[in-house]
Amino acid sequence: MGMEIRKKWDLPLEQRIALSVLGVAFLLGGGLGCLLAALSNGPGAEELSGYLAGYLALAWEDGLPRRLLPLLWEQMKYLLAILVLGLTALGLAGLPVLFGVRGFFFSFSSACFCRVFGRRGLLPAFLLFGLPALLWVPALFLSGVPGFLSAKQLLRRASGDGRSSMVLTGAWWCRTGLCAGLALVAGLLEYWVTPVLLRAAARVIFSS
Repeated sequence: MGMEIRKKWDLPLEQRIALSVLGVAFLLGGGLGCLLAALSNGPGAEELSGYLAGYLALAWEDGLPRRLLPLLWEQMKYLLAILVLGLTALGLAGLPVLFGVRGFFFSFSSACFCRVFGRRGLLPAFLLFGLPALLWVPALFLSGVPGFLSAKQLLRRASGDGRSSMVLTGAWWCRTGLCAGLALVAGLLEYWVTPVLLRAAARVIFSS
């Protein structure tokens, strides 16, 4: 029984390779973001500290500007980029770069709060970036892996391998719809839930 369950959950080799490539790119980008935040010093660090302190002060006073469409676009633009790159052979190189960029901005933004506020910065960093990431990270990889495989198949066709089959099947489009739904929910979470929780976190930081 255990062997049967394992076989059902095992990914085909090509999917494991695609997942590994994109995962490594995401982690490398994330590591670079953390390193850059840790190495920031001088006037740039002071400016960053003032900006984040002012941002949390606005959150405490419930004065943060909130616009729904930009938040939704921030989540959806990466999925649209994955869709476009998956429809061209360029996606074979473009998708790892995109995942690296996404990992960089995610980790850099989070690490900046910890750089400025120390351990206390973990809470606002999680509320601002980690909480939505629980939704958009699965969506990113669920759409990125088939997009990477699609780009690989297109490259094979371009090189004359007529046996290669397209990956963009009905199941792929259903998965894309699911990922778009996760990204939309992540944007709505940022719009409605995160400001309320961030206000409480700012109160804790400035009161301590």
